[in-house]
Amino acid sequence: MARPSSYVDVPYVKTHHKRPYPAISPLRPELSQAGRTVLILGGSAGIGFAIARAFIHASASHVIITGRREGVLAEAVSQLKQTEGSNNPSTEVSSYVSDMTRLQDTEELWEGFKRVGIVIDVLVLNAFSNGEPKPLLEADLGATWSAFETNVRGLLDHTRRFYKQGEGRQKYLVNVSTISIHDFTYGGSFVRTYSLTKNSGALLMQLIAKDTDAKDMQIVSFHPGAVLSESARNVGYTEASLDWDHEDLPGQFAVWCASDEARFLHGRFLPACWDVHELKTGEARGRIELEDHFLRVGVVGLRS
Repeated sequence: MARPSSYVDVPYVKTHHKRPYPAISPLRPELSQAGRTVLILGGSAGIGFAIARAFIHASASHVIITGRREGVLAEAVSQLKQTEGSNNPSTEVSSYVSDMTRLQDTEELWEGFKRVGIVIDVLVLNAFSNGEPKPLLEADLGATWSAFETNVRGLLDHTRRFYKQGEGRQKYLVNVSTISIHDFTYGGSFVRTYSLTKNSGALLMQLIAKDTDAKDMQIVSFHPGAVLSESARNVGYTEASLDWDHEDLPGQFAVWCASDEARFLHGRFLPACWDVHELKTGEARGRIELEDHFLRVGVVGLRS
């Protein structure tokens, strides 16, 4: 299956990628994460794991991943240390069991960082809930609200705590979003709760960015692409379902989003497949500079 037409047909970005490419390589000196501590929520598998791998390649000082399953986290840390750590042995890799639906877990996580003197420089919001795969009026109300607790309240809780620590330090927030925040035909009724709550989460990040100087906390949201992750397999997708993107594309794109090169995208949403050189220098950059609503959540048709 080809990419959704909402990305292919845009006239202002003509170059799309399915695999990593040199401009987003974590080995580029301009994208170095040396001296930074990176927290990746939901980093034990799939896209989150690829993001963790990319930040290690970018020489981050400390990469921390969270998740709900202790055994899976331990295995992920072991794999990262064995494979990626051999290239950057100076990068510390650790994990914490934490559930975004539990406010107590979030508090304990950030209070724990404070006690041991850990300051987070980069926060990657990757944990999410799919919700119940039914039309909204048929889905269980509790399950729908639980998805809000993960995909909206959880983002706000972590973002508030991230922003308030490390006073005076530049912070980078990367929100792993989805095409479902704007293409409501993609996936049909199967993703109604997911679309609703992830759209709300993207709007949340957009509004926070409106009130935040990018030099204090830079915020970029992106659709990672069609990646055959564990969660995709869990809902029935297989290798034959789509022309899948390589997981290292969003993995390395996340590192680029946590760089000064991406500052012009503060508060915006975009897909990871778009070529960053074209974004920086082409028609899209001009529209970003001139159009406040461009690449933001909103209602189409109310502006000229």
